[in-house]
Amino acid sequence: MYSLQNTSTLQSVLTVSELTAQIRTLLEDVFERVAVVGEVSNAKVYPSGHWYFSLKDRDATIPCVCFKNANQQIKFELEDGLMVVARGKLSVWPPRGAYQFVVTSLEPVGVGEWQLAFEQLRSKLESEGLLDASRKRPIPLLPRRIGVVTSLAGAALQDILSALSRRNRNVEVIISPAKVQGEGSPEEIAQAIANLEQLGNLDVILVARGGGSIEDLWSFNTEIVARAVASSSIPIISGVGHEVDLTICDLVADLRAPTPTAAAELVARGLNELVERWSNLSHRLATRMEQIVSAARRATERLDPTASLLRYEERLKRFSMRLSNCHQHSLRSVAALVAACTHRWRQNHERLLALGPLNVLGRGFAVIRKQDGTIINTAAGIQVGEELEVLLSNGKLKVQVKAIDDHWY
Repeated sequence: MYSLQNTSTLQSVLTVSELTAQIRTLLEDVFERVAVVGEVSNAKVYPSGHWYFSLKDRDATIPCVCFKNANQQIKFELEDGLMVVARGKLSVWPPRGAYQFVVTSLEPVGVGEWQLAFEQLRSKLESEGLLDASRKRPIPLLPRRIGVVTSLAGAALQDILSALSRRNRNVEVIISPAKVQGEGSPEEIAQAIANLEQLGNLDVILVARGGGSIEDLWSFNTEIVARAVASSSIPIISGVGHEVDLTICDLVADLRAPTPTAAAELVARGLNELVERWSNLSHRLATRMEQIVSAARRATERLDPTASLLRYEERLKRFSMRLSNCHQHSLRSVAALVAACTHRWRQNHERLLALGPLNVLGRGFAVIRKQDGTIINTAAGIQVGEELEVLLSNGKLKVQVKAIDDHWY
């Protein structure tokens, strides 16, 4: 049998730190380059700039850390619920003796890193009201001094100067140069805007650069540039990239132009608009004056006695013609009415004659009456020997009744 002392001599004793260091070395050697997909939870950004969070799936969770020097290269902000692919190595944090995943890069799942960062910043600024149309300020109609923030080496500056020269040579241009891409460019753009504000006496500021990839234009999708544009006391026109490009700077600016040249044309359009408006107003004024003169001429003609008599003579002729036409129409109507009435009278007269007693007597009939004029139409009441009158179609007879018979057939 071995004693406790003998057993301890066969096996070395490690301190906690030594054991932790060996575990750390073993983990970092075996899991030096690892890619893990999972959902972000418990995300926290410490004052030191380091990110601490967990990656989880349905059955497991792993603590993660992304140090400041690594997360500065990540465009989007860490949020709970994001599905990401984390790349890095497995390590041990000695003070707690717990393993953790040291992340060197993060990629969102299902959406690009640049697009996710764009949407996150857009939502953030929108929630603060910086994208509201109500806060957009009008661009001065005739700016006299224009500030330009762009690169001295870029073609955008020459395009702007050329457009301003074509449209309005009287404008004064103040250039505040800045890098428009690469490391440190967002800070330079924001400082260039601040420099123009300090200079003062500017009517409008153009922030511009030519086209490029989303990486090239990314300086204009940063929060520092967006807040510099939003806080400017001078109205800002954003002319970044081409027409298809949309940046956060475009959304925050008071006016968005599709290109740097278009930005210059927008700011210098005031003179052309005034010339065109003057031309339109001159034409409208001339037209209105012609209308007034024509109306005055007509009014003067109405005051001329000769012209008035001529007008009334024409009116009298028209009324006389209408009266003659009405008279002729009345005569024709009366004649037609008289003819119709005469025809109807003749028809009724003939019908009356046909039905009259004389016409009946003329056909061989007679009217018999007593001496008192009573018409006799029956033998009843007649006495033998009674004298009667017989009326014929021509003349009358006096007769005496000799016999009475109830039937004449």
